[in-house]
Amino acid sequence: MNEKQKIKNELEMARNAVKEAGLYLVSKKEIDKLAEGAMDAYQNYPLHNWLSGGTYNPLLSKLLMKVSLKTMIDNGIIYADSSELNGFTAWMPPNYTGTKALPFMLKGGFNLIRNFGFDIIKKLTEYDDFAMNLKKKFTEHNDWYLFNLSIKKDAQGKGIASKLMRPMLQFCDDERMVSYLETNKEANVGLYRHYGFDLMKEEQIPKSTVTHYAMVRKPIYKE
Repeated sequence: MNEKQKIKNELEMARNAVKEAGLYLVSKKEIDKLAEGAMDAYQNYPLHNWLSGGTYNPLLSKLLMKVSLKTMIDNGIIYADSSELNGFTAWMPPNYTGTKALPFMLKGGFNLIRNFGFDIIKKLTEYDDFAMNLKKKFTEHNDWYLFNLSIKKDAQGKGIASKLMRPMLQFCDDERMVSYLETNKEANVGLYRHYGFDLMKEEQIPKSTVTHYAMVRKPIYKE
């Protein structure tokens, strides 16, 4: 079996694990709703503030999430707590090395340029290179990558994050796979430690005042 087929099989198993846990696989037509929720959840998130020049811009967050999810949905797994979409998460399978420029542009990247100029693409590219170089350092890209975890503000504190995280982490344990994420908000480090992630690196994003926290979770083996 070649590597491409192995990844395809891994994705199918992950989607089945999520469905068996009672979670809701998101369709392409629902991505706009997810972007709306993420816009709310990412209010004043340091990375998004920096991307928009220092002040949070909800339109930028919404467009960025919309384009990113549309680029990822065919090759990753995006699921929500329910059809109400109160919270969702997006994971990319092993060998993910970052966003590919052409799909990103075709899925809506030109709208980002239209609204925010070419500088936004330059920043996104530089950040993606920086983030993926760190991921490679710690996992050699042999990981399940948690790209996003977003909970609507009015749904926070209701256990939705755990509902979303635990089945996929159990799947990683069963498959003996490392999982990886980054966050740019110090308060989130404790949250992810709660799920077994260890902080591997704390580093300032080049040309910014934003701190990047790289975190790795090793699989838990059961005898």
